[in-house]
Amino acid sequence: MDFVQALTDLKDGKIDHFDVDPETFPAFQKAWSAFPYQNTVKGIAQRAGKVTYIQAK
Repeated sequence: MDFVQALTDLKDGKIDHFDVDPETFPAFQKAWSAFPYQNTVKGIAQRAGKVTYIQAK
């Protein structure tokens, strides 16, 4: 998954959520640390280390 694109699409309202699991978290973290609009995205912890990201309101 292209997390830079997913973060941008979420910020722009093109998607309503995406999930990150423990196996893909390192790739997500790299994209997240470079994402300039972190305050527009909110993560919600799920079971087994999965996180669902949505638009922050």
